[in-house]
Amino acid sequence: MKTVFLLIATILLVFSCKKEAGTAFCELHPDECVDIREVKDYFYFKMGSWWVYEEEHTGKRDSVYVTETWTDTSSVLFETWLHSSYDGYDYTFWTTGVNGSLVTNNMTKKTSRATNVNRAKTVSGDYVGEDPCFLFYPTPGAWTYTYGGPTITNNVLKIEAVHANYTNYGIAFEEVVHLSEQHTAIEEKQPTHHFYAPHIGLIRKELIDSNQVWNLVSYHINQ
Repeated sequence: MKTVFLLIATILLVFSCKKEAGTAFCELHPDECVDIREVKDYFYFKMGSWWVYEEEHTGKRDSVYVTETWTDTSSVLFETWLHSSYDGYDYTFWTTGVNGSLVTNNMTKKTSRATNVNRAKTVSGDYVGEDPCFLFYPTPGAWTYTYGGPTITNNVLKIEAVHANYTNYGIAFEEVVHLSEQHTAIEEKQPTHHFYAPHIGLIRKELIDSNQVWNLVSYHINQ
């Protein structure tokens, strides 16, 4: 009888090990994973959403609003078109997909960089360029080389920090991602710092060479 019990226990143990080996990592460790679609919290906004920024040295203002938007709710894919009243340019943000080896059923490890958000700047007669502007999942220290335009190579995009709480211009935000770029063409080939908050978008932009700092002072997000 003892031999029978040992045999049953061995079978159950083998079956359990096989089941775990065939189970996706995120099913076994949900706290260490994230839904890849959450990257859209930073860049996908519906029509009717708008933002007002103020340059802290000159007091100049820029009104930015959504002109077109699209998303596939079942995947990470989205596109958002914004227009800036200050410079007259259109800014497009989008993802083209994910690293399939790192994502299962839209779930990925928080330690994996499974997708980028891309950004383009253009106006009629002047296509400035495009390059990645955000890494997901945002982990401090993560970085990548990006293509910053035909005359720029080895632009480095880096996540400097993720602030659980961040107050900017008197407005409190949560889970703010601070990114730096060495010389992106989108911002006249100069070093920049961008700060993004989920469900709000860009809250601060620092242009190092031109000594400009643009802060979000008012906004409306259409739910």
